[in-house]
Amino acid sequence: MATSEEIEKIIQTTDMVDLVSPFVKLVKSGKNYKGLCPFHEEKTPSFTVSQEKHLAHCFSCGKGGNPIQFLMDIKQISFGEAIQELAQKNGVSISGYHKKSGPDYSKYYEMMGVASKFFQQNLNMTKSGKEAKSYLMKRGLTEEMIATFEIGLAPTGYDSLYKVLKESNYLELDMLDLGLISKNDKGYYDLFTRRITYPIKDEQGHTIGFSARIYDNKDPNQPKYINTKDTFLYHKGTVLYHLDLAKSEILKKKRVILHEGQMDVIAATQAGFKETICTMGTALTIDQAYVLKKYAQHAIICYDGDKAGIKASKKAIQVFKQAGMQVHLVLLPNGMDPDEYVVKYGKEAYLSYFDSHILDEVEYGFETAFLNRNLDDIQMIEEVKRDIFQVLIGISSQSVQKKYLEKLSEKLHIEISLLEKDYTTYCTTAAPIKSVEEGYVDNDFDYPDVYEPVKIIQEKKNYELRLFLYARNSRQRALEIDQKINEFMDVFEPIHQDIWSALIDIYYSKYETFDDALFCSLLTEQQKEVYLSNLERLRGAIEVYSDEDLALIIEKMRSEHFKLQNKSIDQMIQKTNDYEVQLKKIEEKFENKKKYMPNRRKQ
Repeated sequence: MATSEEIEKIIQTTDMVDLVSPFVKLVKSGKNYKGLCPFHEEKTPSFTVSQEKHLAHCFSCGKGGNPIQFLMDIKQISFGEAIQELAQKNGVSISGYHKKSGPDYSKYYEMMGVASKFFQQNLNMTKSGKEAKSYLMKRGLTEEMIATFEIGLAPTGYDSLYKVLKESNYLELDMLDLGLISKNDKGYYDLFTRRITYPIKDEQGHTIGFSARIYDNKDPNQPKYINTKDTFLYHKGTVLYHLDLAKSEILKKKRVILHEGQMDVIAATQAGFKETICTMGTALTIDQAYVLKKYAQHAIICYDGDKAGIKASKKAIQVFKQAGMQVHLVLLPNGMDPDEYVVKYGKEAYLSYFDSHILDEVEYGFETAFLNRNLDDIQMIEEVKRDIFQVLIGISSQSVQKKYLEKLSEKLHIEISLLEKDYTTYCTTAAPIKSVEEGYVDNDFDYPDVYEPVKIIQEKKNYELRLFLYARNSRQRALEIDQKINEFMDVFEPIHQDIWSALIDIYYSKYETFDDALFCSLLTEQQKEVYLSNLERLRGAIEVYSDEDLALIIEKMRSEHFKLQNKSIDQMIQKTNDYEVQLKKIEEKFENKKKYMPNRRKQ
C-alpha cells in the first residue's frame, strides 16, 4: 500500500487543470478555472478547479475533490487504481506497487493509431477522399463530427496500408494478428479497401479495431459493412462504440442511450445526445450491460422501428434488467432509425421527438403490438390481443393491467368486459417464468450435460425437426441449442426459422414448460399448419436422445452452412473479372474452410 507521504506527493505533483481538461472545457476565472460540471447537467458553470490547491469542486452538486477522488469519480475506478494511474503519470514510486503482469499492448495500440491516422489522411487529402466526404456530408455529417469520430477512408490500393505499416518497421505477424491485413499467393494485402472507416475504441480510448462501410455502388455484391474480427485487443461482445467519448456525459446525465449502429450514434451525438453508444453489430450482451452500469443505472434503448429492431429491443430490455438497470425505450415512426430521422427532419425535431416519446417497457409493448397489423383482419386482432396479454401477464399491478385493457378496448372497439374475459382465459393457460418487474433473463446457458430421455427421430435429413423436438422437451435445452446453432440458422427453411424464433424468442421468454396448444396460439395459420404437419410426420420413428446425436446434428448444420457460404462466394467470383477480387474471394473460401471444417480430413 502507498504511504500517506506518497499519496500526498501524488496529489502535489498532479496538474489539476491538465487532469480535468479532457472531461471539462475549462475557462480561466481569476486564479481558478471554471466549467460545466461533468457529474450533473447544468447551464451555468459551477465546477471550479484550483491549480494551486490541487482541488476541483462543484458548488452545485458538491462533487469533486483532490486528483485521486476526481479520477475515481470520473472513471468509476477504485482508490488503488487511481493512485497507480496518477503515480505512473507523474513518475512517483509507491510502496507495494508492482506493475501488472501480462502483455504490454502499447506497440499494438500505436500500430492501430497509425492505421487510423492513415485512413483519416486519405479521407482529407485525396480525390477519392473528397468523394467519400461528399457522401458523408449528404448523410448529414459535419466536418466537426467527422473529426470527432476520426472517420477515415481505406484507399483502393491493394496493399497501401501494409506498405505504410511496413515502412514504419511494424511486423507482418502483428498486422495479421490485429486484423489489418491478410495473405495469399501474391503476398500481403489490406483487409480494408475503398471503404469509409470508423475506428473502434476501448474504454480508455485506444483504437482496437475498425468498422468499414461501402459508400458507392461499384460492387453490389460487397457487404455493406465489414468489421475487424475478434483479436486479442478487440472482442465484439464486450466493446461498446463511442463509450470512450460518451462516458463522461453518461455520468453527467445519469443515463445511457443505446443505438443499433455507428451512424445512429454519430447522428444522435450531432443532435445533442452525447451519451449515446452502440454494440458492434451484435445483440447486447450481459458483459456490455455491466460495463455500462458502472456509469449509469438508467438505459434508454432507441433501435430501428422495424420488426428486427423491435425484436432486438425486447431482448436488450431483459439483458439490462438482468444487470439491475432501469430501462426505457424510444420508438421512432415509420420504421425509421435515428440517422434517417435526423437527415429527414433535422436535429431539433429529433431532440423534440426523443424527449417526448420515452416509453416504459409496457407502453413500448403496447405500441409495437399494433405495428403493421390491419385491425380489420380478425386474425390480426387476435395477434394484437395475444401480444399485449403477454406483456400484461408479467405485470404484478392489477391497476396497470386494467389501464391497458381499457386502452386496448378503445383501440379495438371491443367491450372491456369481453376483453377482461379473454385475458382471464389467457392467464389460466399461461404461466410466466417471472414478472417483468423482476427482469428475469438467463443469458449464461450454463446447464449440466445430463439430459432427460426424450423420444427423437433418427432420420438424418430432418435435423431441424429433430432439434425442434429436443427444444420442446426442455426450456433449458432449447436455450442451449439456440446458442450453439445461432450462426448456422441459414440452413433452415424460412418457415422453420420463423417457428424456431417463435419458440425461443416468444414462447420460452414467458413459459417454463412446453404446451402444444399454447405454442400453436402464438403461431400464424401457415406456421401452425407446418408445425402440426411436421409433428405428425415425426411420430413413430423414435429413439432416446443422446449427446452424440446432438453433436451429429450440429456438425451437419455446420457442413451445410459451409456449403451455402461457398456457393455464395463462387457466384461472386463468376460475376467479376477483377483478378484481385477473385483472389480475395478464394482466400475467403479458404478461411471459411478453416473456420467451419477445421477437422475435416482430405478424402
